[in-house]
Order: sequence, then C-alpha cells, then structure tokens
Amino acid sequence: MAAPTAPGDTPGPEAVVTVALVGNPNVGKSSLFTALAGIPTRVGNYPGVTVERKVGRFIHRGRAIDLVDLPGVYSLVPRSPDETVAVEALTGRLTGMEQVDCAVVVADATNLERNLYLASQVLGLGLPTVVALTQGDVAAAQGIAIDAGRLAERLGCPVIPVVAPARMGTDDVASAILAATAAAPPPAPRGLDDLLAAAGPEHSPAAREAIARYAWIERQLEGVVRRQPPAGPGFAERIDALLTHRVWGTLVFVATMLAMFSSIFWLAAPLMDLLESGVARLGDVARHWLPDGPIESLLVDGVVAGVGGVVVFVPQIALLFAFIALLEGCGYMARAAFLMDRLLAGVGLSGRSFIPLLSSFACAIPGIMATRTIENPRDRLLTIMLAPLMSCSARLPVYLLFCGAFVPDRPVGVPWLRLPAVVLVGLYALGVVVAALVAWALSRTVLGRSRQPFVMELPRWRWPRWDVVAGRVMEAAGSFLQNAGTLIVAVSVVVWALATYPHDDAAIDAEVAAERLALERRAATAADPGPLSAELAHLDTPAGAAAARRGAAQRQSFLGRAGRLIEPLVRPLGWDWRIGCAVLASFPAREVVLGTLGVIYNLGDDDPGGADGSLAARLRAATWDGSDRPVFTLPVALSIMVFFALCAQCASTLVVIGRETHSLVWPVVSFTSMTLLAWLAAWLTHALAARFLGG
Repeated sequence: MAAPTAPGDTPGPEAVVTVALVGNPNVGKSSLFTALAGIPTRVGNYPGVTVERKVGRFIHRGRAIDLVDLPGVYSLVPRSPDETVAVEALTGRLTGMEQVDCAVVVADATNLERNLYLASQVLGLGLPTVVALTQGDVAAAQGIAIDAGRLAERLGCPVIPVVAPARMGTDDVASAILAATAAAPPPAPRGLDDLLAAAGPEHSPAAREAIARYAWIERQLEGVVRRQPPAGPGFAERIDALLTHRVWGTLVFVATMLAMFSSIFWLAAPLMDLLESGVARLGDVARHWLPDGPIESLLVDGVVAGVGGVVVFVPQIALLFAFIALLEGCGYMARAAFLMDRLLAGVGLSGRSFIPLLSSFACAIPGIMATRTIENPRDRLLTIMLAPLMSCSARLPVYLLFCGAFVPDRPVGVPWLRLPAVVLVGLYALGVVVAALVAWALSRTVLGRSRQPFVMELPRWRWPRWDVVAGRVMEAAGSFLQNAGTLIVAVSVVVWALATYPHDDAAIDAEVAAERLALERRAATAADPGPLSAELAHLDTPAGAAAARRGAAQRQSFLGRAGRLIEPLVRPLGWDWRIGCAVLASFPAREVVLGTLGVIYNLGDDDPGGADGSLAARLRAATWDGSDRPVFTLPVALSIMVFFALCAQCASTLVVIGRETHSLVWPVVSFTSMTLLAWLAAWLTHALAARFLGG
C-alpha cells in the first residue's frame, strides 16, 4: 500500500515524480490525498497568488512521489483565481512549481457524466493521466454499476475504483501513476475533434464545446454504466422535498438553530462549572504559596484571572463545532445553502457567496479566502466585505459570557427553549440581517447589480464520519486553547502591567483622602445622609480601605489614564472606562477581551465574586468608580454584545482583506465602516433597552 514518507524510507535514484491531483469540488479529492500522502508535508501559497498550495510526499516501490492537491475545478477554462492556478499548474505555466509528470483525475462514480467533462480536457493536454473513481460504494447502493476496465480502454488511460477512507484501491492508484509516467502519453480523446468541428455555428464557442464534449462522454459511457433506478421517490427524496421547501424548510432550519444554541448552554454547564472551580482553586493555591508582591499579583491577577476567564468556554465552543460538523457531515448544510440562495439573490448576491459566508461563522479568514472560487470580481469583493459581519468563533465566548451572566434564564414558549439561547441566536441573526442590508444597499449604489446563474448539486444523505467530527472539535478547541496559551497570556500580562504601573503610594493616599473629603462634604449637605455615611463607614474598614486604594491605583495607572481619555466615546453606550479599555485591547483578536476583563476587574474591585471567583461573578460585582451602582446591567450587556456582533474582526482579518483585494483601501473601509456601525447599533441598543427594560 502507498505510504507517506517515514524515517528510514529511501527513494530510488530516479527523479521525484510530480503528480497533480485534480477534480471537481466535493468528489473526495482531499480524502484521496490524505489516503495516499498522509497529512500534507508542505502547505503554503503559490508564488504571486493567494491560493493555498498543499503538497505531500510518499514512497511507492522505492520511488518518491510528490502529490500536489490542486484547487477543485469544473473545467480547464479558468474563471476564478483557483481555476487559473489549476490550469497553469497542469500546463506547466505556474511559476515556482515543478513540471507535472502525471495527472490524477478524481471522478465521482455517482455522477460520471459531469466528472468526465474535466477528464476529457485533461486528456487533451497529452499528460500521462490516471482516473480515480471515488464513491463507488455509494454508486452501488444507488443501483449504478460501472465497468472500469471497458472505460479505461475507451479513455486510453487507467481507471481505478477507490474508496479512500478505507484505503481501498490507493495502492493501485500509486502503481498506475508509476506505470503511466513510464509509458507513452495517452492518445487524444478519440472522436472528440470531429464532434467539436461538427458543432453548429449558431451556438457560442462555449456552448459548442459543451455540446461536443457531452456528446463524446455519452458515447464513451454507452455500455459502461448500467443503472437500476429505484421505483418511485425514496425516503431521501421525500426528506429533501421537506427541507428545501420555501416555508417548511425555513421553519426546520430556524428550529434546528434554536435547538443547537439552546443545548450549548445546558449540555456544557457541568463541565464549565468544574473548570471554573478549578481555575478559582488554582488562583487560591497560587495566592497562598506566593509572597505578597508583584510576582504574586502578576500570576494570580494577571495570568490566572486573564486566561482562566477564557478557558472555561472551551466546552461550549467544542459543542458548537461538534453540532456544525454533524450537520455538514450528514449533508444538511447543503440544504440550508439551497434555502439561503433565494435570500442572497434577493439582496444582489450570487448563491456562490453562501459557502464563504458560512465558513466565516467559524473564522472570517478562511471565509474570505474561499471567495477565490467566485469568478465575478464584483460578487467576490462584496462577499469579502460582508464576511466579517458573520459572527466568528472568537465572538462566541463574549456572547456566552454576557448571555449566561446577565440575560434572565427563563423559558420562551416551551420549557427547553431558554431566553439566553434566543438572544444568542438573535446575535448571529443580527450579523446576517445587517449583511443582507449592506449587500442590498451596495448592489444598488456603489457596486451595482450582478446577474450570475448559480447551480448547486445537493450531496447525498450520509452518516457523519465520527473521526471528521472529532477532528473538527479538536481543531477548534485546540486553536482556542493555543490562543489562550499564547496571545491571551501575552495580552493579560501587558494589561496587568498597564493597570498596575506606575504605582505611587503618595498619590494613591492623596486620591483616597480626596474621595473621603468629597463624601464628607456631600453627607453634610445631603437631605438623607444615610447612604453616604454608610460609604464612609465602609471606607474606614480594612476591606473598604484596600478596595479604595486598588481603585485609585488602577485609575492612576497607564491603563486608567488611557481609559479616562476614551471614556467620553464609550459612556453613551453605558460603558465605563474599563470596558472601553477591554474593547480597545481586543482589536488584535476578539477573544482577548475576556482575558482583559478578567485582569481589569480582578484588580480593582472590593469583592471579585466572593466565593465564586468566576469572571461572570466578578463582572456582576463590579461598580462604577465612587459609587455602588453596578457597571454591568442587562442594557449594558446587550450593547456590548451588539457592538461585538457588528464591529470589525481581528487585525488578521483586515490583513487578509488587503491581501485578497490587493488594496489598502478596502481594509480601511471595512474597519472604519464596521466600527462606526457597531457604535451606533450599541448606542441604540443601550438606549432602547434602558428605556424598556430598565437598568
């Protein structure tokens, strides 16, 4: 069996064989790549373009084979950056890539007619070619039988049935590659030139080519493919009729999303409670063993408070990605794409924008990069600008924190549907609705309308592969923990330092004394001095005096001075200067905001949650400077979540926008417009919520 390169493998003296893996999207090309070459040994971009290049080397019969996974294409007439790269790689015109010695065309056995269109074009290049037939087990279940030997005779190249996940046929593919490179190039497709010449002149050149090639394919498959169609529509067809229905399908989609987000809260709660208690216990142990001083404060108030407030959300993030992977794996997400195509067309977008926008819910960066498959430049640019409005996974911890801490946990209509889950779904829907409005406005003004046909093939229903689901979950949780262990630690330490220094005891004592004097004067003239007298009495206690000194120290720190400077900008949103600082610090990466809040509100409050040292408890206990008025209320929590739902994402997203558009203008436009939009929406949310909900 073909195996990836391992220590001790030594290729023969012959030159390395370079093989291009080419095929339509979603035909199992990546599965075959992994089955042959294992995890890619080299990943990067092709020179001069932003399309990803994935290369894996494996040894077969003593020969080293470099397998290059080209982007998925439907034909060799390029209309997008991905397709251009594939064509130039096959024709040897791609700078920085070795000349291809052999092409492996991956073809889906359940739709052989469409897949052989690309195969006919690759055969016309004169390259040694191997056709790998995937999905053979599914084809057999659908009553489709293919005579691979007869098809190989007619095409003039090897045709190998494979089941890549089970590694069936992969050794035959590797052997066929070596045999094809050692033999003469395959002949040009027999009879195709005559059909191309005979195509009627009344059609366009593209239509004539399509008519001729499909006529040629029909001849090649005569007697090769036998079908036994099922009698009447099967169960899968009846399910599709329901799920793709304009009304019932939409209702099922909404119910599925509500159930998914609702279950995220109650399924993850036990493990989150366990993690929160573990983080609190770790802070107590560190505080007990470390002597008082800067080191103790750095580790407990900086690292543990910053990172600990973030890692507790790993269970919810893992659950979300598990649900998404299950829905994708069974084929439901493609049905959702079919439903959303109508909405996209209504706001001036092509249905091709759905997959990039859907990818942006995980992270805007791969979503923006996925727009390379959109051939229309106008649609591609518009999709790039809309992708950051989709709520990525970095925003999810912010939503989960404030929904869980401040949104009342009461049922909505049915017992299993809770209000925090409804608010969470609403935040995701907010980004979608705003993106639709922006697309509608831009398509009727700056960018103009576009009429691009969209054809989508629904994949078959299938059981999700549990290894793929587990891989998605591990990847999401691992990426989040990696950020918690690197970026969030670094930012937490920086925020701790900015919130701790400079530390001037004389200035702190003077500010506390001034605060006491101001309280005494207000109490002397107040009609009801009781509350002010209670504040003075609390200030005389050791705990009250320590809290006053911590608050004064934080206000005089570098962070406090910066926060007071930007406070006029955030106060209309209901925020104090500390929230403004946390949001400002989160622009490099949105998940950093939780670590920043954990540090800020662990340094300046009298009672950071009491026995419950969680970040949510510390936020609930936070008060405005010089008063007992809580900082965080339901209107404030809603305004923060709305701001994060609409503001520009991380700095990396802006860099990718600039790289994909080859311009510095669009990242600036994206950041400026989204920040302004987020501020206005947060202001409106706080104003309306304060009026109708109080607080």
